[in-house]
Amino acid sequence: MQDQSRLISTVSYITIVGWIIALILRQNENPRSELSLFHLRQSFGLMVLSFIASTAQFILTGISLGLIGKVIMICVFALWLIGLIGAIQGRFSKVPFIGDWIQDNMRFIG
Repeated sequence: MQDQSRLISTVSYITIVGWIIALILRQNENPRSELSLFHLRQSFGLMVLSFIASTAQFILTGISLGLIGKVIMICVFALWLIGLIGAIQGRFSKVPFIGDWIQDNMRFIG
C-alpha cells in the first residue's frame, strides 16, 4: 500500500502528464492515501509557480534583467527537487516558503 502511494506521489512531480496520471491512479487507489493527495497538491502548486516564474523570466529577459529570471527559475527548480525527494522517500515534507500556502489553497484537488 505504501509503495503505491509513493509511486503516485513521485509520478505527480514528473510533468503535467505525470500529474494527470497520478491523479487518475489516486482515484483508483483503495484506500486512498493522504500521502498521494499531499504530493498531488504540492506538485500542482509548484507547476503553477513554475508557470508564473517562467512568465516572469520571459519579461525580465525582455528588459535586460535575464539573470534575475534565471535565479528565480533555479529557485523554483530547487523547490521542485525538494518536493520530489520527499515524495520518493514517502514523507509529508512541505516545500519551503510556499508549502503551507499550497496545502491551504489547493483543497479543490482531492
